[in-house]
Amino acid sequence: MLGVRLDEQLENRLNALAEKTKRSKSFIAKEALVRYLEEEERRQRENEVTLARWEEYQETGETVSNDAMTEWLESWGTEQEKPCPVK
Repeated sequence: MLGVRLDEQLENRLNALAEKTKRSKSFIAKEALVRYLEEEERRQRENEVTLARWEEYQETGETVSNDAMTEWLESWGTEQEKPCPVK
């Protein structure tokens, strides 16, 4: 169980939304917390992937050239779209 103290303005906003949506304040707060946690967990996973890629680059120095990436991006939406370049 979790108790959260809200300032007056936030409490008023929550009350107003609960009335408009015919939902309980608990339902709205729980839904907001679920959405927040999902987003933060997604960001954390992305950060972990980014750090792993950075560490791999530092170890190998392998990259895709700017020219290869630009050529690929410029092919997007054309009938001759090219495959994603690889290291």
